Amino acid sequence: MTDDVFGTAALRHAVAEAWLGSATRFREDANSEEDHARGHYRDRVVVELLQNAADAAARSGLPGRVEVRLDLGARRLVVANTGASLDADGVASLSSLRASAKSGPGQVGRFGVGFAAVRSVSDEVTVRSRTGGVRFSTVATRDVLEKLTAEDRPGAQRLAADVADRGDDLPVLRLPVEAPALPAGVEHDTEVELTLRDDAASAAVRAQLAEVDDVLLLAFPALDSVTVTVVGANPGVPEGDERRISGQDSRPQRTAVGRFEESEVADLPREHRRLDWSLTWALLPDGGTPAAPRRRVLHAPTPTDVPLDLPAVLLATFPVDAGRRTVLPCAATERLAAEAGREYAALLGDVARRRSRADAPVPDDVDVLALVPTGLPASELDAAIRSAAAEALCRTPLLDGGVAPVDALVVAGEPGEDHDLVAALGPVLPGLVAVPVRPQATVRSLGATTASLADVVDDLPSGLPAVRWHELLTALEPHAAEPGVLEALAGARIPLADGRVAGVRGAVVLPESADDGDEASLAATARALGLRVVHPDATHPLLLRAGAVATDPRRLLHDAEVRDVSLAAAETVLDGGDDDGARELVSHALALVRLAGGTDVPFWTGELPVPTVDGETVALRDTVLPGTWAAELFTGLVPVAPEFVARYSAPVLAAAGARTEPAVYTVRDVVTPEPDGSDGPELEGTGSGGDHDPDDPSGWLAGWSDYLKMLAGRLGAGVAVGDLVAVADLDAVGDEAWPSVLSRLSSDPDARHALLAPVRTGRASAPSYTAWWLRERFGAPFALHDGVPLLPTAPRDLAGLDVATRRALGGVEALTDLDAADWPAALDRLPPAGASLPLRDALVVWRGLARLSARLDPSDRSSALDPLPDRLPALDASDVVVQRAEDVEVAGTARWAALGAVLPAPAADAEALADLLDLPLAGEDGLPAPDMPGTERELDPRLAVLDHRMPASWFEHERLSVAGRPVPWWVDATGRVHATSPAGLAAGVADVLGRPDRTVLVGAVLADPERAVALWATTAWG
Repeated sequence: MTDDVFGTAALRHAVAEAWLGSATRFREDANSEEDHARGHYRDRVVVELLQNAADAAARSGLPGRVEVRLDLGARRLVVANTGASLDADGVASLSSLRASAKSGPGQVGRFGVGFAAVRSVSDEVTVRSRTGGVRFSTVATRDVLEKLTAEDRPGAQRLAADVADRGDDLPVLRLPVEAPALPAGVEHDTEVELTLRDDAASAAVRAQLAEVDDVLLLAFPALDSVTVTVVGANPGVPEGDERRISGQDSRPQRTAVGRFEESEVADLPREHRRLDWSLTWALLPDGGTPAAPRRRVLHAPTPTDVPLDLPAVLLATFPVDAGRRTVLPCAATERLAAEAGREYAALLGDVARRRSRADAPVPDDVDVLALVPTGLPASELDAAIRSAAAEALCRTPLLDGGVAPVDALVVAGEPGEDHDLVAALGPVLPGLVAVPVRPQATVRSLGATTASLADVVDDLPSGLPAVRWHELLTALEPHAAEPGVLEALAGARIPLADGRVAGVRGAVVLPESADDGDEASLAATARALGLRVVHPDATHPLLLRAGAVATDPRRLLHDAEVRDVSLAAAETVLDGGDDDGARELVSHALALVRLAGGTDVPFWTGELPVPTVDGETVALRDTVLPGTWAAELFTGLVPVAPEFVARYSAPVLAAAGARTEPAVYTVRDVVTPEPDGSDGPELEGTGSGGDHDPDDPSGWLAGWSDYLKMLAGRLGAGVAVGDLVAVADLDAVGDEAWPSVLSRLSSDPDARHALLAPVRTGRASAPSYTAWWLRERFGAPFALHDGVPLLPTAPRDLAGLDVATRRALGGVEALTDLDAADWPAALDRLPPAGASLPLRDALVVWRGLARLSARLDPSDRSSALDPLPDRLPALDASDVVVQRAEDVEVAGTARWAALGAVLPAPAADAEALADLLDLPLAGEDGLPAPDMPGTERELDPRLAVLDHRMPASWFEHERLSVAGRPVPWWVDATGRVHATSPAGLAAGVADVLGRPDRTVLVGAVLADPERAVALWATTAWG
């Protein structure tokens, strides 16, 4: 028999007497137990049993250990714990429904109803301790009630009716039964065993055990560990699944304690009027994800039904209802909510500080800004806590460097999370911190100032050291594509090499050089030329993208500003101005040529002034370098002073414009001038004088405007002829130097091309500038051999040149090779009017002019010869005499020579030749008839059959005259031949045939008709 050490019999007797003495007490106790078991504590049996174990440990003052074993097969739950053993007060509390025996420090239990949770899953509960045991059983309760109602006592019948009406829903916890104590030798001090009602109860307990973790144990600080074992879940694992949970959570936590004012708890029920309050925040291991919804509620200190949508668990002594489900609205609740919000902010501040300390790290998955409350609150209490937390977080140092959000400056977007960028900008922008893109809105909601990267760059101070600028630019470079960044950087004030600051746009970035001396010289030159040179330590590729100009000696030489400054200085020096500054600028310009290596040097450098051997100062392009080919032959140019050559070196001065050899210029985009002469001022000879573009070589070509006029005459006005190449300084060649110069021009590839390449547009062509100038110089055209009439022989200076070169200079093999422009010079060499001319020479002139007229475009014939010849070789009867041009007609047939001086031409070319020479065409006013009719004679048939154009008859005259002038023969308008002799008849027949050259042949046939066929057959070779 078990000793009733806890006085359970007395407890049962008192309850029974109460039930018999009150008509409603039984129902009240039954309903209350059912409310707690199936209502307030329906899903908290595990939590409440752990709470009791924790309170027992707290009473003992030693760390508690709990072992929980669920046997699914036997439907049994056993919770064993160390700590204070069960005593009579404890049994009395367990068997009451609203009277807690717990009042010591560290104890969680408060209302004395939590144990009722066992009734949600079990009808048989045994609690055993080293000091004794107690059992709660539906069967035992029914036995007690049956005995009680069987007695003949007042109230028994009514109680029996109430019991019958309740069925199995009896107030089991009100009637404890004694149970044996724990046997000696066990490791735990108390053991609670539940026989689970059914499979549903087993499943409910198993689910609750799955939620036991370190977060739940935060509510029970007296517990050191909990071991949970489930057997029967996997038949193949007889020992079951076991896990151990430590009550010591290593995650960041924060605890605070305090006391309420009396007024703050005055409206609460007496059991809630505790002045001491406490709260603990602990970060959730998994951030409070939906996979662990129980964590997203207030723990007071056990879980309630009040949702808190925060990534941390809050355990706080809020006033709650007896079921621990809801928070009571009161001043104490408001006070504790505000304290909880401030402590949450402090917790995040702790996390931020720990993350920055190597000796107090936080887990890698803890992101302080991700812990800041965002979104909508889950409850009124959640809203109150969030509000207080947000207010405190504004001034809590959450960000890098211990910066509070309200003091922070954040770059918006991806640049804001670049730590390198922030590290570079931080020293010049107080409060700047790196914040990832996602939480930037969170930081902004806490009072941080956000700005675009462009705005941040726009606010950069101008007094930053050059090295700091380089660091900033390196950090900015990955974000240069951000909107407005390059524009903002373009206006930033960066340090210059001369100590000034200036905007990036237009500033000059110099290249690094392996030679420090060259680098310094280039920087000094650029500064002297007025350029804003970026400090070398601040030089960075990003500056170029923002509007700075990358340059080097070559680029500087081609810079318009450098050119203008240098040429202005050059003009001052050439004008005789004693200006050291101007001379220094000229020296810097020449230094650029040296630094550029003498390659790709612009044309304008030839106008830089240099001293010469005769003590004068002239432009480089007017000089030669001593000891060179040009110095011997270009006597019109003056040598540079030797000491100046030694200072800058011959290659540098040659690259800048001093002459050493033939200079070939390229004149770009040439257009022939309009007739109004709008081709610009004529420049005779070379020199820096004259109004011309310093980058246009044509200003240094002697007679260039005359050459353009020549092109306009040959090719047409306003015609674009493209780029032209020309040899310069031809007017500076000494008279005795021409053989050597011409030989060099014909052998040097560039110079030869400039000489030989004609200017072409369509079918029209003209000589190159070089050929034109030399032809003028040597009096072209000239004959290449003695067989060319009217032309002089080639000048002696041209001896030894190849044929192509001599032809380009004006040499011809025959008059038929002459261009229209050369014919006036040739015709000007005719003897004076009235002089005879060998027929050989006259034939060459006649044929050459006829061919020229034939190949010219009709629209060009009337202007092709300029000037028109004033005299021409003419055929007058049988004599060749030079006549005045105004006395000559062009004749397409031989008949006209009998009437006066004519210029013979093939019939097909006669009209074109008349247009070319602006002469009348013989017969254009009509063909006169003989003055007297003759006697018609038959032409010998043997002659008539030789050609279908042969006349059948002819007219014989004793005396023949036309327009009063005697003639030996004539052909009238009808094609009839008139003659005074066989010779005249032969000439007339040949004229009808259109072949005056066959007159002798026709005469031979007339003289010997028997041989007509044999003689005429020779025309097959004509």
